[in-house]
Parts: sequence; structure tokens; C-alpha cells
Amino acid sequence: MLRSTMLACSGLLMLAACERVAAVLAPDTAEVAAPVAAADSSQKFFGRETFTIVLEQTGREVGTVTMHYREWGRRSAEVTKLTNTETGKVTDTRSFTNGAASVTIDNVTGEVVVTENPYYSQAAAEASTSADDAFGPTAMARMSAEATGESATIAGERCDYWMVMGTKKCVAPWGPTLQSTMEIGDSVADRKAVEVRIGDGGPDSVFVYVPPAEAVAPGSTPTTP
Repeated sequence: MLRSTMLACSGLLMLAACERVAAVLAPDTAEVAAPVAAADSSQKFFGRETFTIVLEQTGREVGTVTMHYREWGRRSAEVTKLTNTETGKVTDTRSFTNGAASVTIDNVTGEVVVTENPYYSQAAAEASTSADDAFGPTAMARMSAEATGESATIAGERCDYWMVMGTKKCVAPWGPTLQSTMEIGDSVADRKAVEVRIGDGGPDSVFVYVPPAEAVAPGSTPTTP
């Protein structure tokens, strides 16, 4: 039995926008979903064009989160594999963005959710085209983060600690968060980079979704009259 697939489009979006997102899952002629074109903007979200970060998570949920980035962060993919130490629940998901489109695949349930951010193009157009203004300390300042004065070297990359929305983050000058620590109830959730691979944007397969082939019911094979 085919696993369920769900397409979610915000009610604020125009029908045409939803159709563009749907094309990621159901292209007319190709078997592999065609990626959505990146936003037409020179905005850079990181100071490295292509890289991968592997983070190890500890706390109530343990495992790894692998982040892949391409095109200065305009395209990204996240592979999450976590296990809840109290309930045994497994989280095994893959999500990727390409411009305004965002796709999340739950490898446990088979559910697929596609959304489109209606503000992406506007934000990209209004943002500064200066790479120096798009990430790192300037980005933290825009989020009203407070510098702690601490710094560290994690996975070979220097980073500075900031407090933002109750989370302590160690952010590299070129943009990525190499460690984030947050208190959740009586436990502490911590993600810390164990590997940073500059120039490696991950395999192409993490940036596409291939819908499963339609099942053919027994006895339903077409016959020639």
C-alpha cells in the first residue's frame, strides 16, 4: 500500500503559487522532481558558497542533524535522525528548500509536506546585496541577539557565542551556527558540530523528491481487445 502524501499550501497563497510548488512533486514528464529555480537575487546568506555541517545532538533526543548548503545558502537540505531516550520514538526526516519552496519528507510515516513562503521573494529583493550584511555578527544584531563575549573553535571553525530567544548559539563569522544550547523543561538540548566540510554541498539526491510509482492492482493490467 502506498504511503500517504500530503501537499500543504497556505490559504494566503494564490492558486498559481501552489501549482508551482506541486510541480516539485509531480512533474509532467520527468521521473525525478525538477528543482525550483533559486530566487533571482544576489543575496548571500553565508560567506561560503557550498558546505556541509554535521551536528551531534544530545539531551532528551540524541542523534545527528546534517545540514547541506549550496549557492551561498539559497538552497539547503537537512537530514535529521534522532531517537527520544525516554519514549524510543524515532525521528527520521529529510527537508530541503530551493528558493521559496520547502519540502519535508518523513521517512517513518511516508508523509510529504510541501509549502511555499509567500514572503521569500520580497525579503530577498529587499535584503542587502552585500555579503558582509547578510550573515554573522550583523545577522545576530538584526535578531537583537546579545553577545556573551565567549568564543570557541568547533570542528575547526572559530565561532562567537550569542544569546537569542532563550538559545545560546555559537555563530561563525561567515554565518553558520556551530553549536546551539536550549533548556527544554528539566533537560538541555544541545547541538554541536562535529564536522564542517567546505566545498561539499551534499549529494544531489537530498535536494529532490521522487514520488513512488502508482501501484497496479492485481488483475488490472490492461489487455488488448
